[in-house]
Amino acid sequence: MLHLIAFDDLDSQQARTCLALYQPGDSCVFVDHGHLVAAEFPLQGPGYLLGQPPLPPARRADLEYIDYDRLVALTAEYGPVTSWYS
Repeated sequence: MLHLIAFDDLDSQQARTCLALYQPGDSCVFVDHGHLVAAEFPLQGPGYLLGQPPLPPARRADLEYIDYDRLVALTAEYGPVTSWYS
């Protein structure tokens, strides 16, 4: 499964719900304010940053930056997608 993560607080209800659905091997794409939590997110599979962050991350996440074309390819590869916007 592919998760699009745009929340900016790992202690939020939305983050807890996302983490409850998140399985080892799932892929995460951090978008918009999701860049702020990318370094803290407990990844168990591939992780990516979409585009350039709107705000500087709290901590640097050593993740690959991707563009929208790569996001479309990941969507086709992983199938089901969840999106977590706050």
